[in-house]
Amino acid sequence: MKRESRSALRRMLLSATALVLGAGVAQAEDAVLVSSSVAGYVPGTIVSDTQTLALPDGGHAVFLFRSGEMLELKGPFEGRLVAANSKGGASGIEGLVQALRGEGIDASAVGATRGMGSVRSAMVGQRVTIDPHRSAIYCIGPTDTLWLRRPSGAASAQLRRRGSVRSVSWPGDAVQIEWPADLLVEDGDRFETLDVAGAPVATIILRRVDAGKSDTAWIAASLLAGCREQAEPALRELAHDVEQSTRPKG
Repeated sequence: MKRESRSALRRMLLSATALVLGAGVAQAEDAVLVSSSVAGYVPGTIVSDTQTLALPDGGHAVFLFRSGEMLELKGPFEGRLVAANSKGGASGIEGLVQALRGEGIDASAVGATRGMGSVRSAMVGQRVTIDPHRSAIYCIGPTDTLWLRRPSGAASAQLRRRGSVRSVSWPGDAVQIEWPADLLVEDGDRFETLDVAGAPVATIILRRVDAGKSDTAWIAASLLAGCREQAEPALRELAHDVEQSTRPKG
C-alpha cells in the first residue's frame, strides 16, 4: 500500500463516507460506524455524505443506517460511496449492495443475530434522568418519562429556554422529581441551567425519537440525534454481535 494512501487512511475518520440509498432519485443518508478493523475508526462516528472512506486491502467496516439495516464493506477501497440506481430495482441496503458490487466493491448486508437487551427496555419506555448541572443531549422516546436529578448541595434550580426561566425544586429528601408537566418539550429544545447569580451552569438538549421498528433502528436514531451516552452501551453490544457473526469460520 502506498505511503500516501496510508497517510490518507490515518487522517480519515472522525467521519467516513457518503452512502446513498434507494432506487429512483438517489438520496444521501447519514449512517453510524458500528465497527471496523482499521485503527482510528471510532465506533459511533456519524458518517455524512461529504466525506471519503478509505479501507486497505483486508480491512473492513460495518455501517448502521436509520432504518436499522447494516452494511459491511471490505477493502481495498478509497473514495466516496455513491450508489446510483440498482439495475434490479432493489431499494434500501439491498439496492446499495447491488450497486456497490456492480462497481467491483466487496459489500454485503449484515444483521444482528439477537436482540439487544438494553435497547428493548428503552424502546418500550423508560425513565430518562437528567443531571441539570451536566451538559448533555438526551433522547426521549414516545413512552419515556423525564426526571430531574437533584444537584449536589442544592434544593432548587432554574431552567432557561429562549429567554423564559422556570424554577424547579426538590422537596424534602427527594433525590429526583418528574419533569414539570407544564414545561412542554419539543424536539431539539435547549435548556440552560442557571446558578443563583443567573449564570449558565450547563446546557441540556432534548431530542424526540421514535421507538423504532427494531433494536438497531433505535440505536441508529439515538446516535444520529446526538444521544451518544444513552446509545453507546447498546452500540457496543451490537458491535460485539456483528463481529461474532462476520468473523471467518474455521
